[in-house]
Amino acid sequence: MTVRQIIDGLERLGSRAALVSSGREWTGAEVLDATYRAVTALRQRGAVAGRALSWSAGDAPQALPVRLAAMLLGARFSAEQPASDGGDALRITDADLSALGGASACDPRLVDDAPFSVARGSFVWSRAVFCESVAALRDALGASPARTAVLSPLAGFGGDAVFASWSAGAAVHHHASAASPAKALSFLERAAPDCAIVSATLLRSLLAHPAAALADLGTLRRIVYDAGAGAGGALSAESSAAVRRVFGAELVDRIAGEAGLVPVERELRRAEQEAARIAELVMSHPSVAAAAVIPSDGDGWAVFAVPAKRASDDADGDASGQRLISKATAALDAEFAGTDLNRAIAAVERLGQTALLSMLNALGRSGLFTDTAAAHTVDDVLARARVAAAHRPLIRRWLRVLTEQKLLRRDGDLLSAVGPVCDFSDAALARAWDELKGEWLATVGAAGTIDYALRNADRLPDLISGAVRAVHLLFPEGRTDLARALYRESIAARYQHRAVSLLVSRIAREWPGQRPIRLLEVGAGTGATSESLLPELSGAEVDYLYTDVSRYFLDQAAPRLTAHRCVRFGLYDINVAPREQGFVPNSFDVIIGGGVLNAARNTDASLRWLNELLGPGGWLVLTEPTVEEFWVMASQAFMLDDASDGRAETESTFLSLPQWNAALDGAGLQRVLGLPRDGHPLERLGHRVFAARTKMDRVLLTSEGLSEHLGGSLGAAASIEIVDELPLAEGGALDRERLQDWAARRRRFDSRPLPTATSQGRTQ
Repeated sequence: MTVRQIIDGLERLGSRAALVSSGREWTGAEVLDATYRAVTALRQRGAVAGRALSWSAGDAPQALPVRLAAMLLGARFSAEQPASDGGDALRITDADLSALGGASACDPRLVDDAPFSVARGSFVWSRAVFCESVAALRDALGASPARTAVLSPLAGFGGDAVFASWSAGAAVHHHASAASPAKALSFLERAAPDCAIVSATLLRSLLAHPAAALADLGTLRRIVYDAGAGAGGALSAESSAAVRRVFGAELVDRIAGEAGLVPVERELRRAEQEAARIAELVMSHPSVAAAAVIPSDGDGWAVFAVPAKRASDDADGDASGQRLISKATAALDAEFAGTDLNRAIAAVERLGQTALLSMLNALGRSGLFTDTAAAHTVDDVLARARVAAAHRPLIRRWLRVLTEQKLLRRDGDLLSAVGPVCDFSDAALARAWDELKGEWLATVGAAGTIDYALRNADRLPDLISGAVRAVHLLFPEGRTDLARALYRESIAARYQHRAVSLLVSRIAREWPGQRPIRLLEVGAGTGATSESLLPELSGAEVDYLYTDVSRYFLDQAAPRLTAHRCVRFGLYDINVAPREQGFVPNSFDVIIGGGVLNAARNTDASLRWLNELLGPGGWLVLTEPTVEEFWVMASQAFMLDDASDGRAETESTFLSLPQWNAALDGAGLQRVLGLPRDGHPLERLGHRVFAARTKMDRVLLTSEGLSEHLGGSLGAAASIEIVDELPLAEGGALDRERLQDWAARRRRFDSRPLPTATSQGRTQ
């Protein structure tokens, strides 16, 4: 078939309808006139043989004469594709449509049938391939079609079907491809076609619609559907049979491939052969133990590779890790050698005791524990203090801790105050907070933490009742100054930040990979950890992804970190599986979390997900409290979600040290460091630094290294994922559906817009 045959078909239609769309009818003569006007307009804009023409005007009917004009001029037509010829593509938008129709028609005798091309996805079809595809599509319409209904984009598959229909002398009724199932069924009833052109997605929706079996589609003989990945993919055998049964029509599929529009079965055979070839190449990499390759997004490929096992006698990774740890801990001890740790620790412990008295004071303001004779049940406390439902577990923990600290006594179901109630009177507390602030200033040099804790102590009755939200006290008027002080001032915070910085910087400098080491910080918040670490990374080849669940923190941090060009920004939620957020396994070498996992709903699940993100030999470095912090119970604890892990069993704000060790072990991580070490003065504060490694039995395999090994075998439209294992279906066969889901998720997230703060990129 040739373009001449399409034009001949339009000439035969003459004054009869060739296209009905958006309430308007075009005759064959009118379509030809619009085509020759488009030739003139495109010539005036510089369209010549070989030039790329990109259509970006949606599903407008004008796409058809523009496509025909591009063919006659020998241009390369593509729909919604970026310019691929050095930015020289001629782009047609909505604003150009009136100009196209307003040009004078050229003389048809002066138009050549030039050697045009068509870009579809990343395929580029020659004139011969395209015309052969349209001829085959015309045959798929059936013998002597009279009317075709098109519900597929006119700049793509739908337009191909229109040309096939016109070459057969058939009129076309067009409806926007984004039609709802109900509107599509109504349109098909009105159009009464003998053939319908749809996408696989729309066809599935039509089949599922309750009105499908009742629709009057007696004229419909054939349904030709686009089975490309972007159109929903091929129907299953069961769905295909259901279409034939419900609509009483023959079903024909087509999919875009290198050879044009071809039957799905033919393309699948070709794809299987090509996938097997690529998989064989992947398996030839010495660090690959298993691999799977599936088609992805048209002519693209999704490659999944499992790292090979490390030789059992290869202890270099373990030994080098221990050397790093020894150097880092020695440097840490040297930095704090001149610090009066005991005085600083005493100030922290005094903060905790003052917070306990503030809890009693807050309850006293509700008429509770006003003297040592007053006794109350737990339910009485919850009722009289007007405790919000969300905070009842926390206040129950208050009562337990106050009893353990011998500030309350329990007699059966009754609780009463132990000491003189004047110890937690307003005047006594005012003195206690004032003295504490002076001691804190003397040991730390600032008092932001005390100001924050006191602000919460003053508002405890309102926090308890839910009248005031704790987040507004931590970030008053949206400011972060209190939060910044909170995560930086205390001796425990300073020790943890320096421990992380000294360890991770040494890991980065000695990283053995062929690319920059990839660091992910989760729950980065106000940047306390990164501000200590990033200066230590100076000179190292690093890609640092700074993440938080909130864009607010990313936008706050970006201006402060502009000097560190290795930093990128992104969103990460510790309570959501990585794949659901666009992250893929084995994509980071080091993951850092500073006091964030205590906010997880389920620490065990969050740890498993972080482990999944780490590649072979990767490091997880965390800082977390492991004992109840009384001042946190009277402030930030009002912001924490209810836990569904070990904290729920022990009714604690934080996991204990044994619980943390068990959680790390259960996630498949190998603990290699815990600080402070046994006997260190800071040990009694319960703030811990955990360092763990993972997948030490696997060799380091990266997507970059595998891509280099494959060379140009995959082409540009490819993705490579390093996975811990290939998914298996029942019976042990490869679960291709799950692989397809993984590939689809990655495509979806790869195409999403990035958060505002991600404008800053790395330069390494």
